[in-house]
Formats: sequence, structure tokens, C-alpha cells
Amino acid sequence: MKLRHVLIEVYCENNTSQPPLCCKDGIGNPGYHCLSENCPNVSYTYAPHELAYAGEFGVVPDSKAWIGFGGDMFPVDKDENKEAELKELWERICRQKIQEAYEEYMKQMKEI
Repeated sequence: MKLRHVLIEVYCENNTSQPPLCCKDGIGNPGYHCLSENCPNVSYTYAPHELAYAGEFGVVPDSKAWIGFGGDMFPVDKDENKEAELKELWERICRQKIQEAYEEYMKQMKEI
């Protein structure tokens, strides 16, 4: 069996006060259960070029636990070649930080 982690953004589009039966965490708190139960109010999209920490159930806990390539990270002149180069730089930095996080964890774990 092969494994692949997939990062997606999940949205709850239910604007009613009565949650559907499949609603596990309340209206406005979408999660994997919405997808697995085929909730009629769920939508999702891919989350490209993002780095995130996911908690116990694979859900990113808050906005301080993820960052994505966007906004002020795009080149001001909208040069597509430069944007591609910057995304490659972002990927290298993200991969490096993941490795650094592992190494730092292993170091601190030994001190506990």
C-alpha cells in the first residue's frame, strides 16, 4: 500500500442554524468527516505551496500553524519566470525547515 499526504482546504457552506446529521463539529467547522459523509454543504480545494502543522486528527489547529506561498511573496512585477524561481526557493526553504524541526525535536526529546 502506498501512502501520500494530501493538503486541502475544506469549506462549510451551510448558512442555516440547523446542522445536517453528518455534522460532527458544528456548522462552520469542516473536517474529514464532511468529506467521508458526503455532506451537501462541503466544498474543498487544493492548498498549493503550503507548509503546515497538523494536530492529532490531521487538522491544522489555527492560522498560526500554516503558511502558504502568496500575497507579499509574489514578485511585484508579476514576472512568471521569477515567480517559478521564487516557488522553487520556497520549496527548498520549507523542506529545510521540516528537517530542522525533526532534528531540533530529536535533540530536545533527549533532554526530557
